[in-house]
Amino acid sequence: MSASMKSQLVGVIGPAGFGGSYLSVELIRRGHKVVGISRNPQSFGTHQSYTPRSVDIEAASIDDLATSFRDLEVLVSEYGPHTQGADALKYMPYVEVVRKLILAVKLAKVEYFVFVGGAGSLVVPGTHESLADYPSFFSAYRRQMAMSEAHVQYMEERLGPIGAPLRSYRNARLAQNSGTSTAEDIKTIQMYEDSIRKNDRASEYIKAGRATLLFFEGNTSFPWTFVSPSPLYRPGRRTGSYQVTVDYVPLKGEQQGEDALDGRLTGISAVDLAVAIVNEIEKPRLMHKHWTASADLSDDTSYPSYVTAKDI
Repeated sequence: MSASMKSQLVGVIGPAGFGGSYLSVELIRRGHKVVGISRNPQSFGTHQSYTPRSVDIEAASIDDLATSFRDLEVLVSEYGPHTQGADALKYMPYVEVVRKLILAVKLAKVEYFVFVGGAGSLVVPGTHESLADYPSFFSAYRRQMAMSEAHVQYMEERLGPIGAPLRSYRNARLAQNSGTSTAEDIKTIQMYEDSIRKNDRASEYIKAGRATLLFFEGNTSFPWTFVSPSPLYRPGRRTGSYQVTVDYVPLKGEQQGEDALDGRLTGISAVDLAVAIVNEIEKPRLMHKHWTASADLSDDTSYPSYVTAKDI
């Protein structure tokens, strides 16, 4: 935070989770005070600029949520059920929770609501379809994830049952790319990709994130910005550099063949997205916009899925 910037009181829903923990660290490092809001906000740790506020987001009433938000200048929602494992990736209660959050933000008169949704709401260039509705997205997404050791480790750590088959798929794809694949490797690839095409286990949750954008678009009754991390979002190096794109998913390179997405998806590290969000909090430029940020992910070093106050 520059000398001309004032310290703000920022609420972070999900302060000990993946994106929320990186965001909380970035905010505190830059001189802001953070109120961590979740069932167990104390798990982020202790710091003089961090206040835990225990709230069960899913069970709380709209009035209770508004009371929790009333003193905040900015509220950032990093709400997500990932810490409950892969079986929690459902359409509901995610959509209902977001509805309650918006109503509570309006009641509390929060000055700026930063909502971190999912990549599924980003539109594929040249179409009217979001990623969540685009036929080849889930296959393209899994294929590119599998080529990153850092991303596979991240998925294994956070989502267990979803991450484990991804490891086998990665090994088979690497063997195929090197020309050393066996019949078993080819079978592994075919079975994994067939299962993704039929029903990616994360698809309900990704579609829920896409649906919640409808609560925001065209709504000027409260101050908001909707952040969709670019698809290959994972732990990584802090570069401090990123590119912002409004509404559309940023793609790299030129299309090869019929699939507009294959090998072209972009991503960002959790810490670089935190930088982008804090920059927007300090100097709002994207109010009432749906946007994403993408950055260099060429460094495939594995980084922690979660950080704590000790990392400040």
